[in-house]
Formats: sequence, C-alpha cells, structure tokens
Amino acid sequence: MIDLHIHTTATPHHASWEPEALAAAAAAAGLTVIAATDHNTTASVRALQAAGARHGVRVISGVELDSAFGGKLWHTLVYGADPEAPALLELCRAVFERNAEDARRLMAELPARGFRLAGLDALGRPPNVADVATALARANELPGRVAGEGDEEAGMRFLLTQMPGAYRPVDVTEVIAVAHSLGALALLAHPGREKGIYAIPADEADIAAMAAAGLDGLEVHYPSHSPAQRELYATLAVKHGLLVSGGSDSHHPRQPLARVAPGELHELLVRLSAS
Repeated sequence: MIDLHIHTTATPHHASWEPEALAAAAAAAGLTVIAATDHNTTASVRALQAAGARHGVRVISGVELDSAFGGKLWHTLVYGADPEAPALLELCRAVFERNAEDARRLMAELPARGFRLAGLDALGRPPNVADVATALARANELPGRVAGEGDEEAGMRFLLTQMPGAYRPVDVTEVIAVAHSLGALALLAHPGREKGIYAIPADEADIAAMAAAGLDGLEVHYPSHSPAQRELYATLAVKHGLLVSGGSDSHHPRQPLARVAPGELHELLVRLSAS
C-alpha cells in the first residue's frame, strides 16, 4: 500500500512526524512506498529515506510547494528530484524569500493605509504573509469577511481580493519547469480540497490549463475528496493524460496514514522508478 503525501518536522511550525517514527509507523501500517513532501523544503528527505531503509519502506523524494496559477493559490507536489539539486533548493528558497519580502512590504504598507496590526511582535520569528493577514484581521473590521471564518483566512481574503499583488507566490509553471529540468514530475496536490480563499476546488478549466502548461498529474486520492470528486479528477486525469497520485497529507501521528492500492498509482510508480 502507498502514501505519497506526508509531512515531517521539516515542515515549519505544524508537523511533528520524526523520520524514524514515521518510517516505523508506515511499516506497521503495511505501507511499502511513502513520500516525504514537506512544505517548501527537502530537508528531511535523506533522513526519512535512511529510516525507511531500516524498516523496509521505500521513500520517494518529494516536496510540496506553495504556488499560484490563474489567479488562484495551489500546492504543487514535485516527485523524484534529487533533494539536494541546486535548482530545487533555489526554488524552495524563492518560495520563502518571496513570502518574507511580501510580508515586510505589507507591514509597511498596511499601517500607511490606516490599518492596525496585532500580535506580530509575539511570534518570535520573522512574520510571513499569513501572519500579517492574521494580524490584520485580528485588529480591523475587514469588508467582505465571511461569517465563521478565522482571522488568518479573513485576512488572506482581504489581501488577495482587495490588494492585487500583495502576495506573489511562485507560479505553477515555474515549479513545472524546475521539476522537468531535473527529470522529476509535478503534480497538483488535493485539487478538490476546499479551504476558503486558500483552496478553491479545481474545475476542468483549471486542470486543462495546467495540463497544457505541462502539469504531470493530479492527487486524485485524498482524504477530504468526496467519491464524486475522486471520480471527476480520475476522469480528468484520463482526459488530459495526467498521472494519478494519492496520499494522506498526514502532519503528525494523530492523522492516519493513507493506504492507496498500488494499482491506482501504477503509472506514477513506474515513472518514478525510471527517474
């Protein structure tokens, strides 16, 4: 059984899987192949591969990158690249640096526009855009706020809809280009996930446009995808010649690992074995 979407402690701030514990848990769950897909870093890939070898679990090198395309935010998974390839490390660095630069600019621009920011001094680290968005929503009445949404989402909604260019993640096409230059594959993570402004489910037009731009595949099997969504994205994968992937998106031991049947991911596994 397979799980190609897992995060370790290398994912900043919100993942707690230690490589050794993750490899042991994967083996105990009957998994034979997993992937390290931390957010915007490959720092744990080698450690997880070594732990996997001790437990009889193959570990595929991966990374999940914050990205944008067509005016929407996406997460793009890269599989099969050398985790220490300079081009991949530069791409990961660009994600962090663009975010930090945008945060610094917003921290100057928002007060100049009369907005207050609350709580940034207590972070103990340089703020990112999401931190600034949270601070903005916490201290201001923002137009367009949706009932029940949290401060982070409300603040991001305002920045993305009312301040064009406020947040400039790398484009999915940039991720695809780097992946292909390294003989790796670029797949769209959780296309059906719905998380307000952060994740608007991909429609056929989104998938078709990204496929035309060189996207290699879709994460069809994902915990929050409904049966209808899985069927839709499997159909679109066939229609647009895309590979099918799947995984748990587990960030810690309290989130169960996935058990995707090898047959569901056969083409992807063949391509990764050849890379």
